[in-house]
Amino acid sequence: MKKQEGNLEERIVATALRLFNERGIEYVGMRELATELGIRIGNLNYYFPTKDDLVYRLSQELAQDNNQTIVAMEVISMTAFFDMLRQVFDNHVKYRCLMLSFVHIIQRNAAIARRYNKTLTERNQTWDKNVKALITSREIKANKTEIDFLVSTLALVARFWISESVVSFRDETEEKQKRHYLALIARVFLPYATTKGRKFLNLMLAQE
Repeated sequence: MKKQEGNLEERIVATALRLFNERGIEYVGMRELATELGIRIGNLNYYFPTKDDLVYRLSQELAQDNNQTIVAMEVISMTAFFDMLRQVFDNHVKYRCLMLSFVHIIQRNAAIARRYNKTLTERNQTWDKNVKALITSREIKANKTEIDFLVSTLALVARFWISESVVSFRDETEEKQKRHYLALIARVFLPYATTKGRKFLNLMLAQE
């Protein structure tokens, strides 16, 4: 019985993610979700009393995926750095509903807002370490002010690239959209790249 209950909870989360991605978080109600699942609203509310609780669960799963992806390194190549970024973008595509409704969610869900502020600080610290690791690897040269600029630019693009792509590149495939914003970050890093780092960045930009 417990296994069946666990499976139902997982099915609720998976179905909610699919519907939210297809239609938008704001446009899918709990009753609609229960109907899609073929269960009573009371059964759904047993696991998630409100839609905010369900959205919070999805935000936890995205955070977990990113925690496994964004790892601080002592030494890192430009290739590995951008592989990490690409995986972050893939995580965002998987949970695109959260990224598209980011401002709405932060405004209405206090629990997510509190956790996001903490997560943002930790993420920026990790990116800061990885940018410094690029310096250690002699892929870039940058002073503290320039490092802060690179980190803040990474955070900004990561938060809003999906929202901006819907407006500017809605007719392009997700893969082309990801390549565009990864190339945007590459262009930001290019002025700070050494000869070693510039080789990878130029190759990446040539493939955009």
